Amino acid sequence: MLPLSIGIFIEILVTVALPIGVGYWLNKKKGVTWRVIAYGAVAYFIMQVLTTIIFVGFSLLVENGTLPMQDPALRITQVALSIVLGAVFGVLIRWFGMNKLKDDLKTLPATWGIGLGYGGVETMQLVGLPLIGTFWTMLTNINLDPATTSLSADVVSQLEELWKVPFYIPLAGSLERIGAMVMHLLVTVLILQVFKRNNKWFLAAAIGIEVLVNGLVAGIAEAGLETGWVVLAAVILMAGNLYLLKRLNAFDLKDGPDEDLPDLLPVD
Repeated sequence: MLPLSIGIFIEILVTVALPIGVGYWLNKKKGVTWRVIAYGAVAYFIMQVLTTIIFVGFSLLVENGTLPMQDPALRITQVALSIVLGAVFGVLIRWFGMNKLKDDLKTLPATWGIGLGYGGVETMQLVGLPLIGTFWTMLTNINLDPATTSLSADVVSQLEELWKVPFYIPLAGSLERIGAMVMHLLVTVLILQVFKRNNKWFLAAAIGIEVLVNGLVAGIAEAGLETGWVVLAAVILMAGNLYLLKRLNAFDLKDGPDEDLPDLLPVD
């Protein structure tokens, strides 16, 4: 139980404390206001609402027979639709906000704030906060006696299965979430290039990066491959994203990414 508890605690630190800590660092050291970080979080929630609306419409079409689909084609379509819609809406909402809001959001520090807000709230909502609730339930029922507990048999069975999870699973989840936050930072920095270089092809690049990363990770998970393959893919993708961030001078929070890139994208 102890190794698993340590693994879960590390994942909670990564999925809750890390985004908050980076936000605090950006605020205190780089002058990024919490309002700017909140813009990124709001963009994520707007993306979720729009994606959900389309998903509801898609589900209605399937249920009434307009789109005659069944598993596994239905499941694959749902996953692909979620990934593509999330990428398109996420990029366009951030681009629109950076372009239209009165705050000066076309700077590298502001881009970091928006990217952190978007990726951080995604990580906390999808993993961090639910994990805290689950871990608390596991700990408060650690000495559970199935013969005397008032909990249902299904709940008791679920708790027993949770304690059987290998300790490396939450560690793998931590790596995947770090990779996702790095990806959202890269996507937001690519959106910044639309304004810095007056080149809208960077919007397509941002969407493509998000579809590629989320598509590969989801594909490996849906294929039922071992956790090690998910971790390997997440690490390789994160390394590639960090390399692109370095090429964009995204770690130079003083001067901003103004140097020219290699001719990877067409010029308007």
